[in-house]
Amino acid sequence: MASGKATSETLVSRAPRRERGRKRVTDLMAAAAALFVEKGYEATTMTEIAAHAGASIGSLYLFFPTKALLAQAMLTALADDLSARLEALQGRAAGWSAGAIADGLFDEMAAFQRQDPVYAVLIDVPGEDGWRQTIRARRRQQIRSLFVQARPALPKGQPERLALIVPHLIRITLQLGAERSALGHAVLDELRAMLRHHLEWSEVSPD
Repeated sequence: MASGKATSETLVSRAPRRERGRKRVTDLMAAAAALFVEKGYEATTMTEIAAHAGASIGSLYLFFPTKALLAQAMLTALADDLSARLEALQGRAAGWSAGAIADGLFDEMAAFQRQDPVYAVLIDVPGEDGWRQTIRARRRQQIRSLFVQARPALPKGQPERLALIVPHLIRITLQLGAERSALGHAVLDELRAMLRHHLEWSEVSPD
């Protein structure tokens, strides 16, 4: 009985520490995001991130031993959020035309960029590529699944080709998302129109 009581008390006492740890990680990532957007990834130091989060540098290094690992953790979380957005879009897009799906993709990317502008800052940060390949493969599969359900159906093989092409267009939207100039917005509109018109031309009636 005494042993069971000690185990119960240990579990209760550890829970707040885990909660504080999660909050500290969230605060550190939020501080890093703000500074990366303001100053850029390379110009931001770990010391500045810790200070901005109101944390000790030791606390930051405890969770993220290097700035590259911090960026990887942030990108992974952001990629999960983007995947959730695309899954929700797929649920709404049943029966949509390919052009409407393309518009939906651009709308989701615009909303995502407004919410998390740091993604555009970190997307090209150098680092170990294995986890990036996993994220890219998931993104391609999601985009393919979106276009497979287009009505009228697209020609055979085109959803697979779009799954390779559209991520590059998405990358351009991310890179331009931080641009507040009229030219940046105009380029985004051109990309959207080009893809939509191409898809409208490609649509065929299902067999």
